[in-house]
Amino acid sequence: MLRNLLLVTYRNLIKNRSYTLINVVGLSLGLAAFIVISAYVHFEKSFDKMYPGGNNIYRVESQFYRSGELTDSWATATNGYAKAMYDNLPGIASYARISWNDNERVVRYQNVKYREQRVCFADSNFVSFFGLPLLKGDASSALKDVNSVVISASEAKKYFGNADAAMGKMMQLSSRFNSYNCMVTGVFKDLPANSTLQFNMLVSWATSPAWIKEFWYQHENYTFLKLKPGATAASIEQKFPALAERFKTEAPLKELKWSVKLVPLAEIHLNTAKPYEMETKGNRRAVNFLAIMAYGILLIACINYINLATTKSVDRAREIGIRKVNGAHTSQLILQFFIESFIINLISLGVAALLVIFISYLLQQISGDTQTYRLLVDDNLLIKVALVFMGSILLSGVYPATVLSRLQPIKVLKGRFAFSKSGVWLRKAMVSFQFAASLLLLAGTFAVYRQLSYMSSQETGINLKQTVVIKAPSNTDNYIQKVNSFKNSATNVAGVKAISVSGAVPGKQVGMAAACRRYGTSKSDERTYEMLRVDFDFMKMYQLQLITGRSYDSANTGDSTKVILNEAAVKQFGFKSPQDAVGKKIWIESLDKEPNEVIGVVKDYHQQSLKEAYTATVLFMDPKLTWVPLKYISVQIDQAQMEASNQTLSKLWTDFFPDSSFDYFFLDDFYAKQYEQDIHFGQVFMLFSSMAIVIACLGLFGLTAYSTARRKKEIGVRKVLGASAQSIIQLLTNDLLKLILAASVVALPVAGVLIYQWLQGYAFKVQITWWQFVVPVVILMLISFSATIYLTYKAALTNPVKTLRDE
Repeated sequence: MLRNLLLVTYRNLIKNRSYTLINVVGLSLGLAAFIVISAYVHFEKSFDKMYPGGNNIYRVESQFYRSGELTDSWATATNGYAKAMYDNLPGIASYARISWNDNERVVRYQNVKYREQRVCFADSNFVSFFGLPLLKGDASSALKDVNSVVISASEAKKYFGNADAAMGKMMQLSSRFNSYNCMVTGVFKDLPANSTLQFNMLVSWATSPAWIKEFWYQHENYTFLKLKPGATAASIEQKFPALAERFKTEAPLKELKWSVKLVPLAEIHLNTAKPYEMETKGNRRAVNFLAIMAYGILLIACINYINLATTKSVDRAREIGIRKVNGAHTSQLILQFFIESFIINLISLGVAALLVIFISYLLQQISGDTQTYRLLVDDNLLIKVALVFMGSILLSGVYPATVLSRLQPIKVLKGRFAFSKSGVWLRKAMVSFQFAASLLLLAGTFAVYRQLSYMSSQETGINLKQTVVIKAPSNTDNYIQKVNSFKNSATNVAGVKAISVSGAVPGKQVGMAAACRRYGTSKSDERTYEMLRVDFDFMKMYQLQLITGRSYDSANTGDSTKVILNEAAVKQFGFKSPQDAVGKKIWIESLDKEPNEVIGVVKDYHQQSLKEAYTATVLFMDPKLTWVPLKYISVQIDQAQMEASNQTLSKLWTDFFPDSSFDYFFLDDFYAKQYEQDIHFGQVFMLFSSMAIVIACLGLFGLTAYSTARRKKEIGVRKVLGASAQSIIQLLTNDLLKLILAASVVALPVAGVLIYQWLQGYAFKVQITWWQFVVPVVILMLISFSATIYLTYKAALTNPVKTLRDE
């Protein structure tokens, strides 16, 4: 029997080649899109789930309240939180800290020298706390002693050739403020890409300066807790403010309520980004929408199959009737249609596998992510695909099999077969769903495109052109004098137009904050402000727009203690206007003996991308604020002499800083990287939206082609009776218009809500307008009507004699 069913299936598929091709192409595109999107979604949701006991690990995040209102919420904690919480709050089983303070260091082993990111101090139990797999060393003791360092396998290969050779070797780790000679006591396996924590080297907590180990006034570490059985995060959060009152003994932020939020480790990656986070965050809204999109595309493809199969049931009705008369059981007929569904889905899965490889390659070219193929090799994903494959067979086989197996042979063989009203309405509902899904994706694509265009076209308020940024040197004698000498010498290099030394550059968070208040106000008015260390040339080189007052003047020696505010800072300080701020004084944390005078106000500019709001920023030069380092040397170079000037600067750097590597980047490229994630999301969204629309159009084309073929005689009769081609086209497109309008009523409000929610992730965004919802409807109508009108017009031009000759 099986052989006979397979033979019948083969003949049906070959006989209806166009029908088979449309189904295979549609299902292949649907399955391929589903697999690739699911791989990405699964990867984004898998962050930090590889750590043993990870479901009981929480990150302590800092929050500050004034009069019940949240004023600041940071991803970091201070070094002092962990031990105080462990000693005084019941329910905490253990803790581990990793400090991001001063984590960029020049690392040297003999003659091998590199500038490394994320060289961090970590608690002695950090390796065992997270269960990091050590290739060499003992997890319980690797970070126990002073001047111990544990490095990644990649770092071991870079400096020593392999992990074995690294053990016991001494490495010099130097930053702007200090230098340590540390022994390699362990080598850990490279961290996976889906780990929130990303670091290259861990230095023992015992190595860090004594004053900072339990310091409560520097929020620059990640503190992680494990709770005891029965303890809850809420109970810890509730008790922390009272504990903080015992330890916040210094003046800064003393008037605020200090609180914490315990965030589960697995939720960190997709949570909204907060200040001072080191990792690149995901986007929960985007991930969830893509997950829905994956199932939506697959469902569109299955609906195509169902619609085409039931539409063709008129042709197969006689076949089913004859087989029933000859004794075929209903179960045999149902099995027949399931076999057909299985064969088509199996072929589609094979084609989809090839498409997945192509799409993955395409996505790799778009994003530059070399891990794209790796995402597809996952046991959970393969199980999911297998389940979806079986579900697709059932979904695309159940309805056609049920409809056709219930046919009454007598009516069919007498030519009285017709679709029931419920069947017609169900088919129209499925087509409407396809249109609604297509409209939703079109509206979303248009919204993404508008927002990306808006961000790329907006003025940043700061000059980014032709600027090379050199990272500041590591620890050296007479540091400030040498940096200034280098700056003076670099000014004379051919092609150098301007040069400035600062604590931050556009494209990254200023990163250093201080509690400040207006002179003459109480401590309760203190708020946090970003502190941007600059020099005399910063404002001129970066072309900041001065609203009122004046800029720094090197001829005025007193300017070194003056400050300049941006508009956001003026507002936060409570000044009536920028003009009101000039000449006034402010108190800055750690400078309690003498206030600083405001000499100017600059227009707000985009220090970071348009996703971020303007932050209250104080530009300063005061040498007494030594805890805010100079990190970058910005050099504006004539484009025609860029390469030659860089080579000269490199040689000059070696003369001044022989122990520090010469590392630089182009500022415009650095700034543009902030938008990479958004651009990649937009490109991926547009790609899969296009695939969904193609699948829907394939189904529509197949339905229209078949329906037109079935109505050829009707068209012939109407032509004989005097109907024009235009009237026939209008007749056959009226139903299509009604379906599109019905889909619009459902899809567009949903699209509006989703677009609004997505745009909330941007501080600066486009306005939602009515016409951005009309355009997708017009596009869908043009696509749908073009296929329908073409096929209908072709049928309408056919000589009615040919279609009616057998009547």
